Amino acid sequence: MKSGKLFIVMFGLISASAFTQNITGKVIDAENKKPLSGVLVRIENSGIWTLTSSNGDFNIKVNKGETLEFRRAGLLEEKRTFEYVPENSITVLMEIVSTRIKEISLTAKKKKYSEIEIKEEALKSIQAFSLNEVLEQIPGQKLQNLNFNEFKPIVFRSTQPTRVSNDGFGNKSFGTSLVVDGVPISNNENMQSYLGNYSTNGAVFSEGSLFRPNDIGFGTSGTGDFNGYFSNTNYGADLRDVAVESIESVEVVQGIPSAKYGDLTSGLVNVLRKNGESPYRVYLALREGTQEYNLNKGFKLSDGLGYLNANVNYLKSNSDPRTKFNVYERVSGSLMWTVYNKNKNISNMISVDYTNNLDNANFEEEDIEGRIIKNKTRNLRISNNFNWRFKESFFDNLNIIASYTNGYQNSYDSKLLNSGGDIVGTSTTEGVFTGIYTPINYRMEKEIEGKPLALFVSADLKKKIKTKSNWIHNFLIGTSMRSSDNKGAGRLGNPETLENNFAGTGTAFRPYNFGQNVRAEYQYSVYLEDNINKAFGVNIFNLNAGLRVDNQFGSTVFQPRINTFLIHKNFKFRGGFGIASKAPSINMIYTGPRYYDAVLADLRLPGYYNLGVLQTFIDSSDNFNLKPSKSIRTEVGIDYKFGIGNVGITAYHNKLYDGFTTEEFAVKRGLAELDVQYNGNNLPTYTVSGYKDYYYLQNRNINSLESKDTGLELMASFWKLPIRNLSLDINGSYIKTTNNASKEKLNRSKVATANEVYGVYKWYDTHYEQLMLGGVLNYHLPKAGLVVSLRTQHFIIDNKSYNNPRLPYAYLDRDLNKVLLTEEQINDPNQFANIKLNGADVNDEKAQRVFHNFNLRITKDFLNGFKFSFYANNFLDLKQTYFIMENGKNVQKVKPDLLTLSFGAKIEYQF
Repeated sequence: MKSGKLFIVMFGLISASAFTQNITGKVIDAENKKPLSGVLVRIENSGIWTLTSSNGDFNIKVNKGETLEFRRAGLLEEKRTFEYVPENSITVLMEIVSTRIKEISLTAKKKKYSEIEIKEEALKSIQAFSLNEVLEQIPGQKLQNLNFNEFKPIVFRSTQPTRVSNDGFGNKSFGTSLVVDGVPISNNENMQSYLGNYSTNGAVFSEGSLFRPNDIGFGTSGTGDFNGYFSNTNYGADLRDVAVESIESVEVVQGIPSAKYGDLTSGLVNVLRKNGESPYRVYLALREGTQEYNLNKGFKLSDGLGYLNANVNYLKSNSDPRTKFNVYERVSGSLMWTVYNKNKNISNMISVDYTNNLDNANFEEEDIEGRIIKNKTRNLRISNNFNWRFKESFFDNLNIIASYTNGYQNSYDSKLLNSGGDIVGTSTTEGVFTGIYTPINYRMEKEIEGKPLALFVSADLKKKIKTKSNWIHNFLIGTSMRSSDNKGAGRLGNPETLENNFAGTGTAFRPYNFGQNVRAEYQYSVYLEDNINKAFGVNIFNLNAGLRVDNQFGSTVFQPRINTFLIHKNFKFRGGFGIASKAPSINMIYTGPRYYDAVLADLRLPGYYNLGVLQTFIDSSDNFNLKPSKSIRTEVGIDYKFGIGNVGITAYHNKLYDGFTTEEFAVKRGLAELDVQYNGNNLPTYTVSGYKDYYYLQNRNINSLESKDTGLELMASFWKLPIRNLSLDINGSYIKTTNNASKEKLNRSKVATANEVYGVYKWYDTHYEQLMLGGVLNYHLPKAGLVVSLRTQHFIIDNKSYNNPRLPYAYLDRDLNKVLLTEEQINDPNQFANIKLNGADVNDEKAQRVFHNFNLRITKDFLNGFKFSFYANNFLDLKQTYFIMENGKNVQKVKPDLLTLSFGAKIEYQF
């Protein structure tokens, strides 16, 4: 038995090495011809790598037809493919990334399948203050006005709604994964919602509460629009938090990610930060009410101690420079220490990242309510990334990543109220109690304190095998674990000093401690993947096939994933299919007990007594049966490369199912009837004389949302135009989205004594459709270090429609049994009129015209280390209008979601 196992291992070793040959070489600076140390030399798609020595030398085993990648922060990436392995040493020239080299990439580019990469110089040309501005360059994304006074999520290959309370957008944002240096940045632990996902909107077809800002923050007194909310609970990572300067590249996977990546349904943003020796770089960026300062440096400590990369960033932004009360501040810093062993086959990187963000809206001096709103967020993340390239072993490489994140979040909302004197309950047990009255004049205070904790560990092994028939297999096998917890003090405040929408009959507030009631939730994963390559003459075939199995909070999901392409001459044919899943947040699971206070008596004799009697009902509302949401993603595409450029088209269909949403349900309880005894001017007394049926609505989080996205995506680049030094990039996106929550909504009967207590309504489809085209025209003079960019975006279709007949299909009787209605009963307005609404709700919004954005950017790189950039958004100062019906008249208004005229500048110095 032992000899058989030994034979298998030996066969694997022979198969892996029989066709490999050593390549030796030297990497040197293209400008000064000095050797470059610390350059990562890696065989593409494999775990085989090495590092250049202090003399720039390297030695690595390569197969015929494989591609070597040469990468180091601040240098332009080089690739070499060897049809025949050279016998002599090779020399690789690498250029410093700057506007003074011809080959610089100034825009986002497509990679192997349909993933898109934005490299270092393209990041600099965007002149972004945070990661959300970087991702606006991706097809289907909308260029937005700079506004740091709202959280910034991202959704790919789906329509972009104008309101935050959209279950489809919320699920997809929550299902978009942000990974930095192999570590997922989780928002699963965020519990900054004040009502525990309970919707206070009584409208029969309200969206629910999972993806609404949760009654605390800048937007609570507004119209519910997206503008102004800082709480991103149940959404994806807040991209405001990620500064750009330390980033080397950003890879966006809109389609099917590798089986290595989990806890996602809607896309992957993979961020790789600068690592290795680099010069000092300091910059100042200004734009209207925003200032950003940054300093970074990559130090080479020694051959033995490796490299230390440091970055410090400070940003302060005011959404309206004319006032001072709405401010966002970001302080962030990172240290990355990377060390290699003497043989350059083991590396270890320890990183420490700290962010401290503050949303502050102090209206006290200018607002009669004296409103104060603050949101503080601090995060400390410690990560370790260990790589071991084996020299004599069956496997090629072992990678182990571990990360621990400890955060602090505090959301505070306060204002003066002059509408007190309401009865509120304070009991945390069921029964009939004497309530208390709020003061007539008082300061309302709401506060949430969260202490999120996240842990992530992964380990994977890689192995490359080349068969005798020249099939190359790159195997990956791995496992991961992550946990989510929150130890915060939770939802704070006293019922008697809250806003009056918590007072009287209805949903009531009680403090809820996260640390005492939330337990840690875990995810365990295993994954296996094979990346297969084969050359057939001039044709190249690639297949990446993998399987991921996740156990997420007790639910197991199998996730096969496939990406493939075939290159035939100048054509590349692509395709992909995959299943992915996203675990619920702990905020969705642990919503806390639901309190409902019913006022039984409100007896007041001015100057003598006030007696309020309430009955408190408590419903258990934690959602332990909540499962992961899932998505099925399919795409096909074709790319064509010709003399002056290339063009690619991708068609896709994505289906999100078991999505998270909120469902109402009816509750029947016994409401106490009081026998009150009056005692003149003395406080009355009371006894419970009996109980009667009482009905009210509660809600719970369920898996019933379904959202479908179907679309086309265009990316084209032209680098040889009639005018020298001019290049053009074009992108376009057409998307159709359909959302349906597949849940029921309830409407209370108009007649309290009727047998029909609630009418039962089905949900309806909501349709969105968008078509956008955009382009970037770059005029690049390498010798002068000058780049002039004109970026345009054109909104051709922007439609929304739904048809809600508002007809009940059933009712709940007095025992809450569902009774189906006949077709005649549904369509006859005279039957069951007490549970029917008036008229259908139909909406068919269409874009009235084509809207445009035109933006200009100019960058000049000086030889003395200085670099200056200037940009103007909507530099033509277009004030594009649309018509809206108000009070029976067509009113012309300026479209609010287009870029307005704004200017910005950035000055950099490198030494």
